[in-house]
Amino acid sequence: MFIVRQMFEKSHKHNIDLYNIFVDYTHAFDSVHRNKLVECLKKFDVPDKLIRLMALTLIHTRTRVKVNRDFTEEFIVKCRVKQGDPLSATLFSLVIDTI
Repeated sequence: MFIVRQMFEKSHKHNIDLYNIFVDYTHAFDSVHRNKLVECLKKFDVPDKLIRLMALTLIHTRTRVKVNRDFTEEFIVKCRVKQGDPLSATLFSLVIDTI
């Protein structure tokens, strides 16, 4: 926050236009559609073999949620970058860069 405030002060002092964007990454991670993620990989010329391998882990992922001792019905996850996946941050960065 200190750096952000300094940027505001210096831009005002020197009469420079300053454009800012603040992203709530918690919601941003949840809003990425996995099909679009694959499209972004193609735009960055990621080799097709790697795209196919990543797509296998991303597209048509089925999951269930454990509530107390019981599991819910299985459902397909269509969006969200996988939390805790080592590739998550990199994939999300590619999506943001594409935007």
